[in-house]
Amino acid sequence: MLGMSLTVGIVLLFRFINKKYEHPIFGIYQQRNKTYWFKFLFMYIFLRLRQFITYVKRLLAIELGRSPDGTTHVQEHDIQLEKLYDLGTHSKVVDGVYFNGMSKSGDALICGLARRPNRGCDAFIYLKIKDQDLFLSPSLPDTHLKKSDEDGEGHCVNGITITNFIPMRAWKLCFNGELKPKSDSAKTVKVEAELTWSAQWAPFEYDTQMSPRSVADDMAREPWSRDYFKLVKKLHQTHYEQMGSIAGTVAIDGKSYELNMPCVRDRSFGPLREWRNFHRYVYHFIFLDNGDCMAVGSVSQPSILSHLTIGYLCRKSDQTVVPVDHSDFHLYQHAEHQILPKHYGFIFEAGGQSYAVQVSANEEETFYIGKEREAKFYERWCTVDINGVKGRACVEWHYNNTLNTLFNK
Repeated sequence: MLGMSLTVGIVLLFRFINKKYEHPIFGIYQQRNKTYWFKFLFMYIFLRLRQFITYVKRLLAIELGRSPDGTTHVQEHDIQLEKLYDLGTHSKVVDGVYFNGMSKSGDALICGLARRPNRGCDAFIYLKIKDQDLFLSPSLPDTHLKKSDEDGEGHCVNGITITNFIPMRAWKLCFNGELKPKSDSAKTVKVEAELTWSAQWAPFEYDTQMSPRSVADDMAREPWSRDYFKLVKKLHQTHYEQMGSIAGTVAIDGKSYELNMPCVRDRSFGPLREWRNFHRYVYHFIFLDNGDCMAVGSVSQPSILSHLTIGYLCRKSDQTVVPVDHSDFHLYQHAEHQILPKHYGFIFEAGGQSYAVQVSANEEETFYIGKEREAKFYERWCTVDINGVKGRACVEWHYNNTLNTLFNK
């Protein structure tokens, strides 16, 4: 018996030593190699322990933040996250806020504003009112703007003003300026908007709430070294999202419209955002007719993670927010060369359930981010079917545009 076990052990060791190295797909997307399972197990345990410690600290914060009359105040952690980020002197610093919503009746809104160094901003608006034309910022497809003296230091530029009202509860989005119709870009219309975004679910923090199983799987594929983990730390950004609704009044050339739609709010900030570091990503913001909302996607940042599954599910039945544990949406299988599919599908797992997603694109717009158009984006408004439930989605496809910019000069 001992001899048999020793023989099996020697054979397994021999196979491990001589296992063929799997080269990255397209020279970018890392595959599982012989040390994968060791790294997966180590990272999974590390992330589980980290989540447990964070959970305990948050429980203590709730208890310590309770006033004598029993009322729980907004936690200090949430206040710190929601306040204006100090840009300091970093040359690539960022502080961004982003809203994306769609209604069953055809209304749609996308608004993003990222504060950058030297009073620069990446900002834009897309606005759709029912059966009317799509209205968009006059600067599009470019988004790099400069703050005026009146814009101050906050999320404010070219008529867009975004302010926090109650941390993790409510934000105000106001606009007073001109937008251009998609069908006639030489024309502009006067637009005034007073909108309030309200939370309907708890926030999802990517630092602490991502699935350990999913992250461990993606990280275990990468070649590890001391320099690798130093780079992971250097490129880290704080990123969280929260599903809710946005409502208010929009006036177009004096004619008023009421908006009320499910909408996600995205916030990210950090000392270093360099779009040249990203290869590409695809991100689905989905709003179902049964009230469920979700975000599912994949990101490729080859210097640290050639493939990273991201996302979460907001389940209306019990008001829970759970991370995506697995997705078979692999970037190398979908439009690597920017030939985007009109119809496609994928399967993801979250909260112990499997979800089959079918996507059909209906409308598409393209824009760029960065002074030198370093990043190219396709915003696609789509219809979806998930396990037989109908819904809507706005899908963002991002590509590194550095080489295209270089060759087109």
